[in-house]
Amino acid sequence: MKWGVQVVKPSTYNNGSTSVLVQFSSGRYLFNCGEGTQRLSFENKTRLSKLTSVFLTRVDWESMGGLPGMLLTLADAGTRDLVIHGGHNLTHAMAATRHFILRSDMGVGVRELRDGDAGAEYADENVRVQPVHIYPDGYTASAAELGPDESAAAATRRELLARAFGVCREPQAGRKRREPVPQGVKKGYYGQECREAAIAGTLQRLEQRGDEAAKKRVRGGSRGRGSTELLPATAPTPGVVCYVVTGPEVPGKFDPQAARALGLKPGPHYARLVKGESVVTADGTEIRPEQCVGPVRPSSRVVIVDCPTPAYVASVVESPRLAALLDGGAEAGPRLALVVHALGPGVAQDARYRAWAARFPAHVQHVVSAPEFVADNNPFQRHLRIHTALSAVDPRTYVTPQAVGSAELAPRAFIDGARVVAASSLLSFDIEPQPRLDESLVVPLLTPAEMRAKMQLDGAEPEPAAAGDEGELAVCAIGTGSSVPSIYRNVSGNVVSVRG
Repeated sequence: MKWGVQVVKPSTYNNGSTSVLVQFSSGRYLFNCGEGTQRLSFENKTRLSKLTSVFLTRVDWESMGGLPGMLLTLADAGTRDLVIHGGHNLTHAMAATRHFILRSDMGVGVRELRDGDAGAEYADENVRVQPVHIYPDGYTASAAELGPDESAAAATRRELLARAFGVCREPQAGRKRREPVPQGVKKGYYGQECREAAIAGTLQRLEQRGDEAAKKRVRGGSRGRGSTELLPATAPTPGVVCYVVTGPEVPGKFDPQAARALGLKPGPHYARLVKGESVVTADGTEIRPEQCVGPVRPSSRVVIVDCPTPAYVASVVESPRLAALLDGGAEAGPRLALVVHALGPGVAQDARYRAWAARFPAHVQHVVSAPEFVADNNPFQRHLRIHTALSAVDPRTYVTPQAVGSAELAPRAFIDGARVVAASSLLSFDIEPQPRLDESLVVPLLTPAEMRAKMQLDGAEPEPAAAGDEGELAVCAIGTGSSVPSIYRNVSGNVVSVRG
């Protein structure tokens, strides 16, 4: 068995959320999907094809800004089921995207994790994820945040959300994941020819369908996808959800020498013993699994702590559920292996938080994702390379972006120990088969000046045009709105400036 954790996107001054991917061979679990997460995953070749669940620490743009676009890409790639977990207002936020995302072939489930719901945890054949709610100083959670919301407004939000997606078949322990839909058998425009006659016919049918839906709305008899029903109003809440991820128990190692000593030969008996079944030899002797299979090892744990401002520190350090993890795990229970600190500005230097983090056992690996410890460079190096080349041609149109080549603080300024490292894209920590920090895939991010030197563009910059020599017409390309442009979904824009 092999599983681990990979940092997709660390937190910087320009990027306020941390995205982390928990990876198994049979499934992947994404924690936070801020703006640019999908684009960065594509650039770094991070595989999201087996994504089954998304867990959000906050219901805000920093944590979920990239989710609508990712849902479109996953749906177009054939993903059939995805469950999104988060705090209060998650259903409202997802229902608000219903005019942008319409994918009936993809089942999307939304689970709002209530602070007062003891059964709010998620579990399947790979992981068990438990939420831990924290709040800023002086804030008291409302009744809607603590318990189930059965109001009429909540029912309307759920109904509007259901119109945008298909029915989600949520993963459960022992249930196999449904395979993606093959590209050739998808419904919709994938099976249609991109010819003028076919497109004209499709547009005509859509117009007729729209006219019929409008007539039904006038009569008041339609609440279908074309409905203009408004989303009930809500109020934002500052609650944050941290997560405790527990992996599966590790089966004991089979000892073939012990099996041969008991009179067994390689074959089906070995497989049955590994599964925990007893077998009988040719002479009638019963062999029990514990005679040639080692003991089951306890599972490992990963803690993802999101503390956006110093106002949340007290709630973190005083949380009973997080305090129970400070001993690293009992001898016979899950063993804590990794703590990901997703921190906002000023939190990593707060004496209360640093003292709390230092209480974890020495064997625990710490990954600190905070603006003070992560260099604020451009993570999209392919874009930077193209932009740098264009800047050498026209420096006034393609202005060189700003960047900071080094972090303000070293990781030892957070916790004085060897097992602490600053977060970076593609930084991995293997949980099984052996806990191990893996930095082999991390690529140093170049600043614009370093990229320019690497491309040997020094001296290639032309003289800027004189003031007042702009000409009568200026066209500026502002790029694409799709991280993976295609003939089906590609949004480009241009700014045209005409004098006068």
